[in-house]
Amino acid sequence: MSKSKKDQPRTATASSKTGKPGTPRSVSTSRREQLRAQQEAEAKHKRTIRIITAAAIVIALLIVVIVVVVTVQSRDSSTTGDYPTGTGEQIVPPSANADNTGLVYGGVEPSVGAPDVVVFMDYQCPGCAQSATLVEPKLEELADNGEIQLTYHLLHGLDGSFPGNHSFRAAIGATCADVQGVFPEYSKIVFAGQPPTEGDGWTDKQLAEDYPTLVGLEGEELSAFQTCYADRATTDFIMNMQNSLPSTIRATPSFTVNGKLWTPSNSDLASTDAMRESINNAAS
Repeated sequence: MSKSKKDQPRTATASSKTGKPGTPRSVSTSRREQLRAQQEAEAKHKRTIRIITAAAIVIALLIVVIVVVVTVQSRDSSTTGDYPTGTGEQIVPPSANADNTGLVYGGVEPSVGAPDVVVFMDYQCPGCAQSATLVEPKLEELADNGEIQLTYHLLHGLDGSFPGNHSFRAAIGATCADVQGVFPEYSKIVFAGQPPTEGDGWTDKQLAEDYPTLVGLEGEELSAFQTCYADRATTDFIMNMQNSLPSTIRATPSFTVNGKLWTPSNSDLASTDAMRESINNAAS
């Protein structure tokens, strides 16, 4: 008697070769997938480390520029150049501090005991231009939060080394911009337009027409700014800032916290939190 088909041995089919979950073949496939995922995670981690390292190197190089490219400042404005006197009524900018030695950044009212941070800068100083992009945005964020009081002390000592009174004229523009309530914006544009060659400076057209227009002044506000600039109406205030330079400040850019010299380090530039901690440590 012949055996029925159902009693005969079955041959392996294609589906039986692939294995079901839990079989040795499926376990092997799962392990390969886990290994592939682990390798991809390790590669991603290595790429992240390379990016962070590259960014740290860039920051380090930039802060070296700030530290190295400093310019000695003369405390007495009479030794730094021949300046025209103001032809119009003299104006004290609205953001001037109590002793007319700087412009207070218009953040919120600082909290009680907040550190007093002063930035000493000259518009022709290359390191100051670097500071304007690396340091000052974080300082202004802290001031916006009421965590520090931030003051800008504008100097023009570099005019003693170069012709043209460019630092002085830029300071005139910046203080006249403060009269119109746009000092921070104007100041950043002046630094952004700083010529590659130190001492080349800016034209009156740039300082009195192009830059105020870029910060949004128009109509009567623009006319008032240009009158202030043409009349050198903030000359007395600017001269007072130069003549009141503390003896401890010999170069720009320089920073003080509660009157004590403070130099931001590479790690301080990593974040606003790091800068806050550094400033609080300097203030204590």
